[in-house]
Amino acid sequence: MADVEAPNRLAELRARAALTQQEVAARAGVAVTANQVSRWERGEQVPSLRYQRALAGLFGVEVPALGFPDRPATRVPRARSSAEDFMSDVEQDPRVQASQDGWTATRRLLNAHRHELAQTAAGLYPGHALAGTGLIAGPGWIPDAPVDLADVSLVEVPDATPPMLDGTEREAARVLPDESLMRSYARYTRAVRDLAPPRLFEDRHAWRLLGVDWARPTLAFGDTTYFGAADVFESLAHELAYVALDADGNPASDPSLRDLPYRRLVGDPFAFDRRPVMPAISTLTIRRDGDRGELLLHRRDPRAVAAAGGMLQVIPSGVFQPSSLLPAAREADFSIWRNIQRELSEELFGLPEADGHGRPVDYAAGPYAVLDAARAEGRLSVHCLGVALDALTLVGEILTVLVVDAPVFDELARDFVDRNDEGRVESERFPFTAEGVRGLLDSGRVAPAGAGCLELAWRWRDVLLG
Repeated sequence: MADVEAPNRLAELRARAALTQQEVAARAGVAVTANQVSRWERGEQVPSLRYQRALAGLFGVEVPALGFPDRPATRVPRARSSAEDFMSDVEQDPRVQASQDGWTATRRLLNAHRHELAQTAAGLYPGHALAGTGLIAGPGWIPDAPVDLADVSLVEVPDATPPMLDGTEREAARVLPDESLMRSYARYTRAVRDLAPPRLFEDRHAWRLLGVDWARPTLAFGDTTYFGAADVFESLAHELAYVALDADGNPASDPSLRDLPYRRLVGDPFAFDRRPVMPAISTLTIRRDGDRGELLLHRRDPRAVAAAGGMLQVIPSGVFQPSSLLPAAREADFSIWRNIQRELSEELFGLPEADGHGRPVDYAAGPYAVLDAARAEGRLSVHCLGVALDALTLVGEILTVLVVDAPVFDELARDFVDRNDEGRVESERFPFTAEGVRGLLDSGRVAPAGAGCLELAWRWRDVLLG
């Protein structure tokens, strides 16, 4: 019996990428299911163009290479749920399409020019810029010397007052595209979900920064969610990109706060009650060999991540959030060190992401136990360098440095992966020297948080290398 020709190449590309239908569904969009992917593969349905673009990005091909026909296959009509409204294959009204195309064009420019835009944004807050890194720091947010992480206390404020702004304000709506002829998108994250979904885009619980006090030293936190914070911080970034860049990505103006209504509404960037300040923990990892050091860096894949795609970043780096919503996990995970360990295990060892849906992490096993032992023996040290904000997004950044003795590092490095879900681990080890650090900082290739870690770590090089 002759083989039946496949209606498209989706099943072939999925098999080549070693992904299940469920994994493809999770990365293609919020309302996509494994059954939906199965129907696409069998040719029973043809995904709309927005989902074809998402699939092409997932497999690293152009849309035509997916092999879908130009016109949707005939199918039996069925009732749609409200969650599937945006999946319609019906042709958009040209006015809606123009609005969405303009929005996605600005978002592409935003992601391509985050370094320059961060520098522009830092200039809006004179006196607070951190040495040209694209970060700004509030009064007292950078300690006078690195603080051993063991000396930093974390305080949780479970009944913290919600922030005043949530991304649905009239000023934020100006950067949102049309969802239909009579309705604009209500939130920025919904527009990203539909029009420009990266592979990793999921709403999860996160901790919200509420206070910084290095005199004690203490950091205070409440609760937020990733989307709840992103609706604000990505709107701020999009607004600046739209005003500051022309259609080709060239500087169009030197905007002031008067030209940026949503940023002006946010006001004092260091006021924790104005908006949800979701912090990421960014860690510069240094291999220490005597009085010399080498740096490890990560290139973020623009198809996989919502922010800083294509840029170099320190490794590990990730949002401060629990591994699971179970009470036992939340208590254990409310730790900067545990967050660093989890991100390092995911980004360097290729362990599955603790995405909040499973069981608590077993910190007594695997690389967690090895790292704990090395720290207890003094062969690994971890310090906090300060807290800052990415000037473009006003996202919080807890800046840390992990210094690992060469024998421990080399033993761990045997199991390092060269790629992970967020990008590629750079095979080159960068020298922790004045020339090496300055070359990275001047290149414009390093994300603001990574640049801040480099700047502060070099400032205290002698303390860190001992």
